[in-house]
Order: sequence, then structure tokens, then C-alpha cells
Amino acid sequence: MGNLVRYTCQDDGMAFLTLANSPVNTLSQNMLNEFLEVVENIENDPAVRVLIISSNQRYFCVGLDLKEQSGFKAEQSVESVQKIQNCFDKIATLPIPVICAVNGAALGGGAELAISGDFRILEESAIIGFPETGLGIIPGAGGTQRLPRLVGVSKAKYWIFTGNQFSSEEAMEDGVADFIVDDGILLESAIELADEILSSGPLAVKAAKNAIEKGMGLPMKDALDLEISSFQKLVNTKDWNEGLKAFLAKRKANWQGE
Repeated sequence: MGNLVRYTCQDDGMAFLTLANSPVNTLSQNMLNEFLEVVENIENDPAVRVLIISSNQRYFCVGLDLKEQSGFKAEQSVESVQKIQNCFDKIATLPIPVICAVNGAALGGGAELAISGDFRILEESAIIGFPETGLGIIPGAGGTQRLPRLVGVSKAKYWIFTGNQFSSEEAMEDGVADFIVDDGILLESAIELADEILSSGPLAVKAAKNAIEKGMGLPMKDALDLEISSFQKLVNTKDWNEGLKAFLAKRKANWQGE
């Protein structure tokens, strides 16, 4: 892996994708190339059970590298944003839970990255927003589509039309943030949430995410059919038998993912 995006995975399946493009994690072409490589590796690694995306810089991510963009022709800018969109869509469609741990600021593409995850944990001092309209463009890496699905159409329009930056408390109130934690304990808090998820059956978590994501776009009858089909597949697994035995024995389950 490269130096701008770092990746590790523990034996328990907890994986860490760390943004490390000094000083503020701009989405440069070099960073995106590394980012895509990491995400594609995660896609193809069945050992990964939960992913934490965080930053080792003072900001989570401030979006496009505008200095780099200033030297691009129009078609190059479109291609670069398409690459970001594809990368974030891969994150959004991972079969495993994705936790975004936001420190400092998540702006533009950084905010779009945050909302591509399943959960957002914000430090108390963090800010988040979509400033693109102030630059004469729109969010192009999923912002105009994922934000309204997350918070509703009117709130999404307000966030995007104004280009305002929002505090962690405002983000929590509007439904963008799921948790707010004190500064300095962000990664620890993300790991605690990941540990909670790891205590559940890996096949069940994947099936639940798939049913929720796909079911949201289906009529209720079709969504319920998807749910019962997913349930039926799980009751034929070794993990279901292990879950029952562990419950009856009042012990921790030893999940096999089978």
C-alpha cells in the first residue's frame, strides 16, 4: 500500500483505513489511486468483518485538491470526480458495516465519504458540510443522492444550497451524525462500536445490511420477501446452530462464518 492511504486488518476482522495525505487529506489523484486499491482489496477479502475509516491528520478530509483541479481541463475534472464517486460507491456497497470516524472537518468530498459509510461518529469539535455550490459546482461524489436519502429532501437541499458548515451538534440534530464523542477519544469510540458489531454473527450482519439496503428501494411486499429469503438462508448455516448453542449455554458464540 502507499503512504497517503494506510490499511491494516486485525485477526478478528476489524479493519482500519486511515487517510494520511498531509496536511488536510485533500483528494488528489495520487491519493485516489491508493484509496481505490485499498477498497478493492477490502472487497475481495472475506476476512474483513467491519471497517473503520479515520484520519491521522488534523482534518478528516476537505474534499477535492483545488490546486490540482485548477490545472485540469473540464473533462479531466469530470473524470476525477467520477473516480471519487466510483470509490465512494464501492465503500457504500461493501457487504460489511463501515464506520466513519470524523475529526476536524469533513467538507465536500470528505462529507460525501462520511455519508457513504453506515455510521458516522463525530468529535465534538468537528464540522461537516457541502461547500460545492459556493464554488459554482454541486457535490458530485454521491452528495446530492445519499444526503436526501439520509436526512430527507428539505434538509438536504438546505445543506447543499447554502454550502454551510455544520457543527457536530447540528449534524446530529439533522441526522447526519450518529454519535458525538469528546475530542481525543474518537478512534477508541469507533473501535468500541466495531467490537459491538463483531459480537454478532458475521453472516447475519452481512445479510441484515443487504436486506436493509436493497429493501429500502423495494415495495413493502417485495422487501418482506427479501427478508424472509435472507432469513431462510441463515437458518441453514453452522453459525445459526452455534448461536443457539451459545445462547442456551450462556457463553460467547464462536462464529465460523459458515
